[in-house]
Amino acid sequence: MSGVREVRAQVFVHATEERERVLKALMEIFPEEVRGEVRIEEERLEGHYGNPIVKIVARVEGEAAVKTFEHILSRLSRIDRQALRGTLEDRVDKEGTLYMRLSKQDAFLGGLTLYEADDVIRITIHFQGRRRAALSAYEEALRGPEGGERLST
Repeated sequence: MSGVREVRAQVFVHATEERERVLKALMEIFPEEVRGEVRIEEERLEGHYGNPIVKIVARVEGEAAVKTFEHILSRLSRIDRQALRGTLEDRVDKEGTLYMRLSKQDAFLGGLTLYEADDVIRITIHFQGRRRAALSAYEEALRGPEGGERLST
């Protein structure tokens, strides 16, 4: 599964939230063994009404990205993986980047759940090659070496 080049996770910390709690949710995306390799960048922003917002972007590359991708897929429910598979064509751009959103609240509680509303952790998974390579790598991750779905819950 060497097709994964980079995984980025982005989250916003709103004025009503505690940064450390949001950071805890964000780190659920990454397996424990790669958390020391996660690069984090923060940017202070201002909301529409002047409220402070902090954008946090966490990313890993190389083998840590491969492990993170597999970690995310393994933590999603079977239903969420099926939903991803069913919408995969819409989630991968022509450059070979897979987009998904996960519930920030569920991540804080230790789970990973697809979530298409506002309060989310935005995930971008960058693959080597273009769109077809990304689609193939995703399907490979779900199938496993014997061709059956290896990532089951």
